[in-house]
This record gives sequence, structure tokens and C-alpha cells, in this order.
Amino acid sequence: MDYEIVSGCYDTLGVARRGGVTTFTLENREQKPCALLLYPKEGGEPERIPMKAGKTAVGLSSVGLKNFRRERYDYRFELGGLPVLDPWAARIVGREQWGDITRKEAELKCGFWEEEKFLWGDDCLPRLPKEDMVLYKLHVRGFSMLQKAGEEERGTLRGVERKLAYLKELGITTLELMPIYEFEELFAQDPFQRERLPADKINYWGYTGGNYFAPKSAYLGPGRTPRAWKRLIHRMHGLGMECILEFYFPGEVSPFYAVEALRHWAGEYHVDGFHLIGSPELAKLVAEDPYLSGRKLFYDWFSEEQCEPGRHAMELFSYNDAFLYSVRKVMNRQDGSLAEFAANMRRQQRNQGFVNYLASNNGFTLYDVFSYTEKRNQANGEENRDGISFNFSSNCGQEGESKRRQVLKLRERQVKNALCALLFAQGTPLLWMGDECGNSQKGNNNAYCQDNETGWKSWDNSRQSRELTEFLRQLTRLRRRYPQLRSPKPMEFRDALGSGYPDLSYHGTHGWQMEEAGGARVIGMMYVGLQEDQKGEYLYVGYNFSAADQNLALPALPKGYVWRRVLDTGQEQAFLEDAPTETGRTFLQQAQSVCLLEGSWEGKA
Repeated sequence: MDYEIVSGCYDTLGVARRGGVTTFTLENREQKPCALLLYPKEGGEPERIPMKAGKTAVGLSSVGLKNFRRERYDYRFELGGLPVLDPWAARIVGREQWGDITRKEAELKCGFWEEEKFLWGDDCLPRLPKEDMVLYKLHVRGFSMLQKAGEEERGTLRGVERKLAYLKELGITTLELMPIYEFEELFAQDPFQRERLPADKINYWGYTGGNYFAPKSAYLGPGRTPRAWKRLIHRMHGLGMECILEFYFPGEVSPFYAVEALRHWAGEYHVDGFHLIGSPELAKLVAEDPYLSGRKLFYDWFSEEQCEPGRHAMELFSYNDAFLYSVRKVMNRQDGSLAEFAANMRRQQRNQGFVNYLASNNGFTLYDVFSYTEKRNQANGEENRDGISFNFSSNCGQEGESKRRQVLKLRERQVKNALCALLFAQGTPLLWMGDECGNSQKGNNNAYCQDNETGWKSWDNSRQSRELTEFLRQLTRLRRRYPQLRSPKPMEFRDALGSGYPDLSYHGTHGWQMEEAGGARVIGMMYVGLQEDQKGEYLYVGYNFSAADQNLALPALPKGYVWRRVLDTGQEQAFLEDAPTETGRTFLQQAQSVCLLEGSWEGKA
């Protein structure tokens, strides 16, 4: 034995080092017999060291080891005669290979990372304003498995790092990553899930409890060190990009423990924020935590009262399906409300952000929203009972895969229409990985166990993929160009700028009014702002979700301005280089299309 057993320490859970003493501390509220199990890396039986309860902290058991050589051992705890993993462990040993069905649950141990200094330099959080953000949600493994890369890099953080320039050029500012903490991907070995889900399936998504202080080792790539995380985030910050991590906390997880885990990721890895899946009480606690001050918190819903200045330490974002359903129903003509659509297009508050999305991991991909009316989840092994049943989707004339040119053309147009609605809405847009290039899951709307090409992002170089990707790239540039499309505060429907026009107004076949009679599916939205030279800046977005061409009213502009059509998804090339002038009081908009017109200064006043 190359260490000396000394008294433990009860003010820090997990493993801590002070001077020459390493302490191991575990929560033990029932005061069961407790011991530290040390496993020599060269093999042999574990060394068992009894742990003692504190005199005042009676719910904790601890032991200290002087001159302990951590590089020689892995460890676990023994609690009430049963081996358990340390919930505070920074590393889990035994899951380095993803989906290894030969692995046994009893083989898992806790470990230590080799101590190495990462040079963060002058790294700082970009802290992008909500109106400048464009989110992109991805699964680390699914995003990189079909990339052209070496076997060791596929399915790892290296694949995300390799595509940062691609994402930046696409206009993405902020990445949201699905669970990346150390979770059990084998349902048969997951104590949180084995009684509920098919034992022969892989928990591809990772929505389960886990070891929240430890990064998932299977995602780390060559070397299997947390340096991969630090390098990725450091590079993202260097590009002015943010990293948001998704954390799922079941009800049995202690709120204190959850907050400490988030603090660990914020301090150790410099992450920019968290998408929290858990109880409202936990979300409130996290939002007010001073150690997370200045970072971003995404949760289902925050009230206006919660968002008042001084009530919280973090920047808050409501993240829910409200936008998805209102837009899909109108686009696919399924009893949608034009008023509800318009309300969600302008949804904004001064003191919080709203995340808008039309597709995510939970549901159809964006392309499948216009390719399937029914889910196709048979491969999940639950007889198609799982997944969302009400998708408010359409198939554009043929269910599923098609070779009919008319069907494919309409689907592509509808994807472009959807991207326009997403990027022209006032909230913060979020894209699901692959939606920029028409990625399909063949109708599976719950790919939680599809660790295969169904759940992975395709990187094919087809004409459609190239065209949709370029369309989104130009769309994000358009959003950056026009501040009216991304106002950080709510529109007031009045002339707040002294321009002679309200900041937002609605138009239909007649000017200055929204028409809902008879299930109307056409609306024009006029946005008015001021440029730095105090000249007016006028935008008009026309949405025609009906099956017929429609005439939309076009408000008159001040002298010296003309309307020019700069975008029309009804055209083969949606971005119009010649920007034709619209001179009438109305203009004809094709069926199922989106147009954007700019009030252009001609200098004739």
C-alpha cells in the first residue's frame, strides 16, 4: 500500500485534493456501512478502505489518503454492501467504446483524468444578444458518423470541431448539444430506463440520468481526454460562437447536485449556457444562481414576473412548441389560425428570449414535415405506438419517398417557406441538424434508439442539399441585414419612430387589416425602421399558404421610395438579383410561397 489512510473531509463531495491529501466523500443519509474500493490498474483484487461518518455532517461518509498516486487506481464506493459509482466523479471508466454490448454493468468504475493545464488565454463568453443568435441543435454522434473521417474521429467531438467553419458560414451563432454527460446508452444496464424501454435498443439520444460531472468518454475522440471539450469550446469562442448544453434531470436528482453539476461545466469547460429539462422549481433555482451569472438558461417557459430585471442571474429563454404548431397548421392547411400565426411571428419580450423552431429531434425533420402525414416508427420496436401522433404535416401529394418531379419541387418550396417563416420571426430561430439540407428520417418521428443512418445527419452532396444549404446561408444574411426582422423588444403597432407608419402592420387582399374569414391563408406583414441616416427602412413579407395565387395589398411608400421584390420562393431562383419593382397598390403572389419586398430609396423626392 503506497498511501497513508487519514481523516476525511466533509465540506466537499466526491474527490478533492488539499496539499498531499486526497479525500473521498459520499452522501450517506441512512448511515449505511460505507467503504472506498480502490482498483489497481495493473489488476488484482480491490483494496477496501472503511469510511467514517462526520461528527456534525452525519449524512456524509469520508476518508483521506495521504500521498495517494491517483494515476495508479480507479475507484468505486461500497454502500450497504453494494458497489456504487461516485455521482461526483469527473470520469467514468468502461464506456469508452460506444454501444459495447459485451460490457457488464459491474465493470464500470470511476477514474481520474491526467492533470494537464489547458491554456484558455483570453477566452471569454461571446454573450451574443438574443436578436443576433441563430441556434443549431445537434447530436454529437449523429452529426459526425457519416462524415468522411477516420474511424477514431467519427461519432466524436472532433467531427463537430471539423464543421465549425461550415456552421459559421451557414449563419449559425450558437450550438445546442444533446446530452453529453456520461449516460448509459445500453438500456439493459440503465437503472433509470431498463424497466421501461426495449432492452435490445440503444439509448441514442441520452435522455436519462447519469454521471453529470463526467463528459461522455465515447464522444471525446482520440486520446479520450476532456481536453477535446476545452479545445472545441475555445475554438467556438474564437469564432464568436456559443455552446449550449442540454441537461436532463429526473425528479429524483437533488436540485443541489444539479446546480453544482452546471457550475462545474460552466467553470471547467467555459460553456455559455444550458437547456434544462427538469422541474420548474429546479429551473427557478438555476436561474437565480449567482455562480452562473451572465450565462443563458433555456427552459419550457418563464413568466414575465420571473424575467423582471434583478430577479435572476442568467439570461432567460422560453423554449417550447408554440411556434411550431401555429406555423405548421397554417402552412399545411390543418385548421390553423392566421391570428395565432401572426402572434407567434411577433412573439418577443424585453427581458427574455423565445426560441422558435419548426423541427427538432422530438418529431419529424423539417423535410419529413412535408413528406409524411403519418409517423413511421415501426423500427423502434414499439409497434408504432411511440412518438408524436399529431404532427400537422403533409405529404405534398404522395406519402413518403417519391420520384415525381412535381411532388419533390413542392416539398423543396415548402421547406424554403418554412425556413423563411423561421428566420423572419422575431424570436431566436433554432434549426435541427440536417434541416439545412433536406435531411430525412424516412418518417420516423422518434429516433431515440436509431443509432444508424435514420438518426444520423446525411452529408450527401446532392443538388437539393446544395441548393437548400445555400438558400439558408442567404436567408441568415438577410436576417442580419434587416434589424426589423429581429427586434429585441415587442412590436408596438404604432408609429414609435416618427416615420409616419406603425412599426408593424398587417395586410391582406385589402390594406391595413388581417383577413381571417373563410380560413384565409394569406397575410402581408410590413415592418418599418430607421437607418442611421434617419431614412426610413421598409420591409414587407408576404405569406401565401393557400393553394391558389393571391393578390396582396401593398401600402404606398413615401416619395422617393419604391417596392422591390428581393425574395420569392415561388421562383426557381428564390433570391432575385434584378429585384423587380412593384408599382401597383397590389401584387400577385404565387400559391404556397413567401415573398420579401424592400422599400428602396430611389432619391427622387
